[in-house]
Amino acid sequence: MPDFSGFTWVQPRDSDAAVTTKSAPRDHHPSALVSPRTLISPSVSAHKGYAIYKMEISRLSLLGLCSLLLTPHGGCAYSQQAPCDVLSATLPGLVTFPNSTLYAAENTYWSARQTTVHPNCFVTPKTTADVSTAIKILTSLHARFAVKGGGHAAFAGGSNVDKGVTIDLLRLTNITVSPDRKTVSVGAGNRWINVSQALDPLGLAVVAGRVADVGVGGVILGGGISYFSGVRGWACDNVRNYEVVLSSGQVVNASPATNRDLYWALRGGAGTNFGVVTRFDLVSFDQGDMWSNSLIFPGALNTTLIPLFQNLTVNGLPADPQAHTYFVLANIPQLGGYVINTDQFHATPPPANTIPPVFQSIDAVTPVLIKTVTVANISTMSKRIDQAYGLRQTWFDTAVSAMSAKLLVDLVPLFEAYVDKLHAAANGTDVTPLMIFQPIPVNVLQAMQTNGGNALGLEPNDGPLVIVQLAVSWSTSVLDGVVTSNAAALIDQINRLANSRKLGNGFNYINYAEPSQKVFESYGKGNLARLRATAYKYDPEAIFQQLWRGYFKLSG
Repeated sequence: MPDFSGFTWVQPRDSDAAVTTKSAPRDHHPSALVSPRTLISPSVSAHKGYAIYKMEISRLSLLGLCSLLLTPHGGCAYSQQAPCDVLSATLPGLVTFPNSTLYAAENTYWSARQTTVHPNCFVTPKTTADVSTAIKILTSLHARFAVKGGGHAAFAGGSNVDKGVTIDLLRLTNITVSPDRKTVSVGAGNRWINVSQALDPLGLAVVAGRVADVGVGGVILGGGISYFSGVRGWACDNVRNYEVVLSSGQVVNASPATNRDLYWALRGGAGTNFGVVTRFDLVSFDQGDMWSNSLIFPGALNTTLIPLFQNLTVNGLPADPQAHTYFVLANIPQLGGYVINTDQFHATPPPANTIPPVFQSIDAVTPVLIKTVTVANISTMSKRIDQAYGLRQTWFDTAVSAMSAKLLVDLVPLFEAYVDKLHAAANGTDVTPLMIFQPIPVNVLQAMQTNGGNALGLEPNDGPLVIVQLAVSWSTSVLDGVVTSNAAALIDQINRLANSRKLGNGFNYINYAEPSQKVFESYGKGNLARLRATAYKYDPEAIFQQLWRGYFKLSG
């Protein structure tokens, strides 16, 4: 391994504004060039006092990682492996390379579409300082990278990067409860099951994701629908403070009192545009066991059940904000074809063998194929809806007004036509499409306005709303194009139908969106402009827009 003791981090001087790399010749990519004196992104310069960190190499001959092919312009070309070698020398023991057991484990993702992407290495920081060091190295080398929290994005490259560096936050797993029990500080490498297993014995909870294995960071930074959203809003509305590593490597905090613009932007604006969040300080509250009722009905009852669900969204949930639910239409051959699943949750369990009044109308519908009532802690509830690894996955979504049961009923034949196309193309291979209704009642929209509101662009007078989500799993890459192109077409059909009845909204929930969807545009022109202005303030050279691959970008 080469000696990198000659590498030092230096603060910029006024003269550094003129220090950049030479222009790239046609046969070399600009990101593969370094100046003989300096290792720094070609696009980086001093900008209005912006703190730019750079690597100064006292003896370039020590750069054993680089092939040192001098170019006609005086630079040297280095291999794509160079950033991994620098990281390995600087953060020993925290970098894994291909053909190792650890690499194989880290390149395991919930969606097989992500696993097919192969970075040159993974770096697994132990501390926020390690994350800062990694960002300084990667940006100075103008190296492509991605960040993995829980790895639950559905599409290829969502939190992984081909022939780049993936920063895996899996070691950032501290969970600390404040002495007054009102704040829980959670490392960004945690999954929600880690959090609930720490808090359940204490009789505490946070506004968290509902699925055990999903990572903390992705849920919060995209919004975060929770069992407790009826009272408290989404997960992003219940963060007291974010600890963030900026593109310069500087570590800052964002809260209602500090860097308020960044705090607002991180509430739904996705970290990829602003910084690597390494810790979330979350509002915590007393919570014991919850109640749930999982019901599976024949799909033919959709014309009965959908109006009941619509009434629940408009009237029932606002009247009982401790209640939470969703509604799923699926084609399950083992259960005879189309079925409807509705899971109901209540933060306060009712007396034994009774149903909370808010859910009684749906519970009374017959026939029911399967009914499962559970009273248990949050960890148990979240494990029940975990999804297995190994299949290819996609999500698409849009939002419509909840004021028309007929609109929701009329979506069923559109979904059934989509299912028919998939089954015809699948030719007997596994494919499981779901259409899911996720309610956003007015009480949730009101709770979202706390601490200045979030970046999602949803106001109480927009509601009540229903997120219409498509979720599909399948086994072979041959179906990728059929699944995604037809899903996009179905979402377009849904939007056109809703708009024709003046019931459209068009909000795209980022955590259920596919890259082709214009998520940030759906937040409204004003919020999009505000997000871009905030990104420019904290990353004026747009380094993250250029280098941080995956997920959704403000630059499009």
